[in-house]
Amino acid sequence: MILRFRFLFLILIHYFKRVIGVMDENTLHFRVFINDVDIKRMSSDRYLPIMDLGRINIILQAGLLNAFLKNKWVPVSRVATIRYRYPLKIFQKYVLKSKIIYWDDEWVWTEHKFERNGKITAVGITKITFVGPDGMVPITEVIEAYGHQVAKLEMPDVIKELMKVELSMKNE
Repeated sequence: MILRFRFLFLILIHYFKRVIGVMDENTLHFRVFINDVDIKRMSSDRYLPIMDLGRINIILQAGLLNAFLKNKWVPVSRVATIRYRYPLKIFQKYVLKSKIIYWDDEWVWTEHKFERNGKITAVGITKITFVGPDGMVPITEVIEAYGHQVAKLEMPDVIKELMKVELSMKNE
């Protein structure tokens, strides 16, 4: 339930935030609430929905909301992985820093860093695509809707490794 409130709050505050580039890192500030924890640490099942909010914030801050609503596009995750370093405890404040680290014709990979007091507590990477009424939306179409040049990024090693893992899982 709190995630719905966080989502609605994110939509509301987006109208007061400045627009930034789609490839720029964006930040969201949170606090660990009672419903986020297992006994006294943030539950592992909370990290992925918070990362969803980070990706939605990328869309909002890049000024793509109207294009997504008009075209009925929805971001859909295919792969998500997370590395936990330190626990987030109840009522602690933390920052989620999200950015696009690679994209190709079909997929966008995003990185999400959870930080507390400047220290990374967890890092997550997701592979997403966008789906519209007619199926998968080519990333070039999303970039056209963005209306600005987007530089092609070199594929990071972590993406290469994740692709190998995904391929090995596909063959099983």
